[in-house]
Amino acid sequence: MTAHARALAPPSDAGPAPEWTLADLVAVCARRRTWIFASVAFCCAAALLYYLCATPRYRATAVIEVQKQPHGAFGLENATSDAPIAEASDSFEDNLTLQTEIGLLQSDSLALDVIHRTGLEATRDYFAPRPGAFDWLHRLLVGRKPLEPLSVPLADAPNRRYIALKIFANHAKIAPDAGTRLISIGYADPDPHRAAAVVNALIQALADSSSQSRSSDAAQSAAWLQAQLNELKAQTDTLDARAAALDRAAGAYGDDDAHNVTLGRLDDLNGALSAAQSNRIVREAIWRAVQSGNPEVISGLGGNSAAGVNTQNAFALLQSLRAQEAVAQSQVAESADRYGANWPALAEQRAGLATVQKSIQEEVRRLGDRARSDYEVSLQSENSARDAFDQQKALASNLTGNAVALRLARQEAGESRALYTSLLGRLQQTGILEGLHSDNFVVISPALVPPSDHPTSPSFPLPAALALAAGLTVGCAAAVVRELTDDAIHSAADLAFLLETPIFAALPAAQPAPTWVRRFLPAPAHEALALEAAAASDFALPSPESPFVEALYRLRASLLPGRGDPPPQIIVFTRAGGSIPARNAAPHEGYLENESPSLALSFAAILAQHGAPVLYVDADLRAAPPASAFPVSPGLSDVLASDDPPHYDRDHATAPLLTVLHAGPRPPGPSELISSARMSALLARWRGEFAFVVIDGPAAMLADALVLAQRADAVLLAATAGKTRRAEILAAANDLSRQLPESALLGIILEDVPRGGMYAQS
Repeated sequence: MTAHARALAPPSDAGPAPEWTLADLVAVCARRRTWIFASVAFCCAAALLYYLCATPRYRATAVIEVQKQPHGAFGLENATSDAPIAEASDSFEDNLTLQTEIGLLQSDSLALDVIHRTGLEATRDYFAPRPGAFDWLHRLLVGRKPLEPLSVPLADAPNRRYIALKIFANHAKIAPDAGTRLISIGYADPDPHRAAAVVNALIQALADSSSQSRSSDAAQSAAWLQAQLNELKAQTDTLDARAAALDRAAGAYGDDDAHNVTLGRLDDLNGALSAAQSNRIVREAIWRAVQSGNPEVISGLGGNSAAGVNTQNAFALLQSLRAQEAVAQSQVAESADRYGANWPALAEQRAGLATVQKSIQEEVRRLGDRARSDYEVSLQSENSARDAFDQQKALASNLTGNAVALRLARQEAGESRALYTSLLGRLQQTGILEGLHSDNFVVISPALVPPSDHPTSPSFPLPAALALAAGLTVGCAAAVVRELTDDAIHSAADLAFLLETPIFAALPAAQPAPTWVRRFLPAPAHEALALEAAAASDFALPSPESPFVEALYRLRASLLPGRGDPPPQIIVFTRAGGSIPARNAAPHEGYLENESPSLALSFAAILAQHGAPVLYVDADLRAAPPASAFPVSPGLSDVLASDDPPHYDRDHATAPLLTVLHAGPRPPGPSELISSARMSALLARWRGEFAFVVIDGPAAMLADALVLAQRADAVLLAATAGKTRRAEILAAANDLSRQLPESALLGIILEDVPRGGMYAQS
């Protein structure tokens, strides 16, 4: 069974429909190779046209290295101490920093800054004026909504800003180098100088943004710390004034309090109060920093010993979530760069990134609640320590009088002054550290102007490969679709699969008639000569060695049984189709247009060569020429319309036993004549005079063919390969099988079969 037969397979209750094999697909592609060649040619022509018409683009590339940065509590590292700074050396911290920098480079804010700095909106890639003839095309490709004029700032023009960001992201390429802390930054533009300027402007915008962000965070922390220092300084000044007043009132003297339990406990409470106060200040500083909501600043607070256990756990969880965010951002960036913004899985990755970011915000909020709780607990501890210290101080004052009060005043003033000095030193470090950490990357290779004679795009090998792949894919798909939608009969296997009627022959195209007939004679003369030639056996048969004649011999052998059974005497030829065949499309023009002999006449000549008298009757009265066209010899229509004897055409050199009865002039009612009693009488008479009567009937869809089938011994239904439809052959076979007598035979003949489908039966 061929692939086309499988495609035409009707539904069956016997089992599942047969499936195509690889060999079937190859056969389909070979048969429909014109579609594949046309598709490949079209795609290659489109690729060549794109290569010739595309604007050359030049890509400038720069490389930066992301530096590792130490982090401490709200950016105030103890850089002046003797202890070494603990630097994060694990791969997580490197990847987190790397993905953060990539996210900043791909952000809309930096893109808008670069577009403004380099004036990209005035270029042809963006919104430069275009020739009027192509303005409609630009609007169709760039956007449907009218864009705001360039006089409106980009921040206030949402439609223009959306298009500009899309164009910038399409031309920019930002990707990390695997296994390193290097980031490649590229931009493609028709102007090589502008491409390099855009890349360098993007690096500068990243440096400015990083410096501004760090300066803002450090300034907020320093402002709050300055307020605390002012309050602490005022407290220290008050304590110094009080100690001086007590000193003037009591005088300076010393006392030995080494064995004084009250004074010793007072010293311990004073130390506890100082520790509680310092702890409260640090925890309040953490709470204030967490209120900023910046995950990068908050993650740097981890490791502070002053924070509570729950807060330390929250810091660890936040760092873990930021690690997940970095991994998700890396996946989104890699997928967008590799597969494009329309890749279906990219939306799922972005949704996962949004979920992680939402978890980070929720953890920041919970961390703020824990930091506030720690601050309130430390504040209560400070108040409790102060109350205990005040009580002990009152007790000591009652015991020792002014001397004890003087000593306590001096001690309080000294502790307050030491705390103020320590915090003042940290405040002075803030500006210095902010300046040291403003840029956390180094430019390894700035963007250079690419050579003007080596554009990055278009590149011919890539469009050619894509065109070839697309052409083959589309062509093969079109070939399969055309095979599935083609309901024409192409081979004997198609007929065998559709019908239970036996297939008697698969005939190749007949040999054309001689072309000199029309070439050297005037039109009226060669038309008349063609009608005479159509009835002559000399033109009815091609070369005896031709495949067409050999197929007719096989058809004769199929109809003539070899075991003593009587052969069919009246054989009717008809053809499937919803309309009159091309050879009968117009009166007296069929032979010239078809340029091939009649199948029925050729078969009659073959039967005559078998040694028996044969009568060929042209019973297609509908296609007969009208009597008014030019003189037409008497034929079947004249015999049926009168009682005159038939006028036969005999004495053919190549077939002496062949007798021909023409159709005659076209009558007004062909169907009535064919179904008349006169026709029945003629058929009965011909049965006694001739061994075989070959009737060339009209198309099977006409009533004339059904009437002839009722009186025939065998009906041969002809179908044309590549032209006859499935529905037509099925309808014709069903109609004829209902009209045939029980003893009559119905067979199928397939004409114009290609060489490859002549004998294919499975």
